[in-house]
Amino acid sequence: MSLNLFALEYISEVAKTGSISKAAQNLFLSQPHLSNTIKAVEKELGVQLFRRSAKGMALTEEGRVFVQEARNILTEVNALHAKLRIKPETAVRSRISATRSHQINRCITDFINRHAAKAEFQIHVKETNPFQVVEDVHCRESELGVLHFFDAQKEYFLNLFQRYSLSFQKHYQREFLVAMSKDNPLAKEETLCKEMLEEQIVVIYGDYEIPSASYETITKVSDIILSPKRIFVYDRAGAMETLSRCPGTYMWIAGLHPETLQNNGLVLRRCSDVEVVNLGYSIHSLDEPLSWATAELFADMQKIDWTEEVR
Repeated sequence: MSLNLFALEYISEVAKTGSISKAAQNLFLSQPHLSNTIKAVEKELGVQLFRRSAKGMALTEEGRVFVQEARNILTEVNALHAKLRIKPETAVRSRISATRSHQINRCITDFINRHAAKAEFQIHVKETNPFQVVEDVHCRESELGVLHFFDAQKEYFLNLFQRYSLSFQKHYQREFLVAMSKDNPLAKEETLCKEMLEEQIVVIYGDYEIPSASYETITKVSDIILSPKRIFVYDRAGAMETLSRCPGTYMWIAGLHPETLQNNGLVLRRCSDVEVVNLGYSIHSLDEPLSWATAELFADMQKIDWTEEVR
């Protein structure tokens, strides 16, 4: 086969210089060898890449398409060579999908600060819903998934882990608490009951449910209350700002870091007549080892103290 990386480089150089002789000089090749290589590629492809004249070599329309693609390929190959020249222990490469969590984000930023001086640094962190976390790990878009969900959704997710042949590990089981602004009229109460929440607006993530594991299903099989008045949010910052700026809102949450509470002017309260727990799991592929960076992050996440004071 005449079409190889050398041929791509040779043809790209001829297109750049517009001359066989100049390109041969730049490539340290003989002119006959360069000319024969181009002719062999043209014959193999069945197209003419150059118009030859006394003025030099000019690309045909097919030649322009070829050279554009050839340059893209050469750029990718050079990038690959650069990556492979870096020793694995000096390169940080990690792909993680996680449900929205201050604690997880804290682990990642601490890791970044420890390894920022490494020769190569590429971490992909995707904050999303638990269903997408599972899909990302299953499709190999992410090496590691960290997710939490309602105990009423446990059977659904465990079946999904097994169907996708994922390794999974339970990290915590915690009661759900009520997060609200310190200016919320209910904030003065040490303990809440469900009736107190009926007239308030609940803040919930709009992408945390599917028909077989919906919020309505959760309310039917548990004693948690989700008010008819609802605000659906899709990111952590939006949830925190809504709670902070709207004192008539609340959110069921497994916990918040003290810094998050302080920065957003929030408090946590228990609801005495609600016994619903939040389950935290990590997942990864059974047949794909974690990169050293992801393995270290995973170890850090297992050290998280998920217990926080209700204040």
